[in-house]
Amino acid sequence: MIPQKVTDHLEEYISQEIYVQIAVIKGKEKVSTELAINKYFKSNHFRDLAEGRPYDHFIDGLRDKCLAKLKNSPMRNKQTDDPTIIELQNKLNKLSDEELDNTYWEIETGEFFTGDQINELEDIRNNLISNLIINENSKRDSVLNIIMGFCEKYEKICQKKYPEAPLPLEILKSVN
Repeated sequence: MIPQKVTDHLEEYISQEIYVQIAVIKGKEKVSTELAINKYFKSNHFRDLAEGRPYDHFIDGLRDKCLAKLKNSPMRNKQTDDPTIIELQNKLNKLSDEELDNTYWEIETGEFFTGDQINELEDIRNNLISNLIINENSKRDSVLNIIMGFCEKYEKICQKKYPEAPLPLEILKSVN
C-alpha cells in the first residue's frame, strides 16, 4: 500500500499543476471556469496528464533512487547528526542486498517504496489515463468532473495552507 503521505504529496502536486494551468487560461481568456477547462482539454498540459506523465516522472524519480545504487557508498558508515542520513544508513546497513535492490527512496516525503508499491502507482496512473480519454462528447462530462475534482482538492488544500489567498477558479463557491 502506498503511504498516505506520498499519496497526498502526489495529489497536491498534480492538482496544483492542473489548477494553475486552468487559472491562467481563465485569466487570459476572461472566460468561465468551465470554458477554461474545456480550453484546457486542448492543451499540451492536458495531453501530458492524459498520458500519465506526472506519474511517469514521479515513478522514474523513484526508480532512480534505488538503494541498491548506494550499496558501496562511503556514506554508508560515515558519522553524521543528520536524521535523514541516519535513517538512510539504517536502511542500507539492515537490509539484505536483495531487499536493497527492491527499495526506493522518495526524497520529498522521506518514504521508502518497494517494487510492488511502484506497480501500484503504475496501476493508479493507468486508471487515470483510461478515465481521461475523451471520445467525441461521450465522456467529456466525466472528464470535466475529474478535472473539477482535482481543482476542488487544490482549493481545499489552499484554504488550509493559505486561508487569505484568492482562489481564481472559485470551485468551492460553485459547489457549495
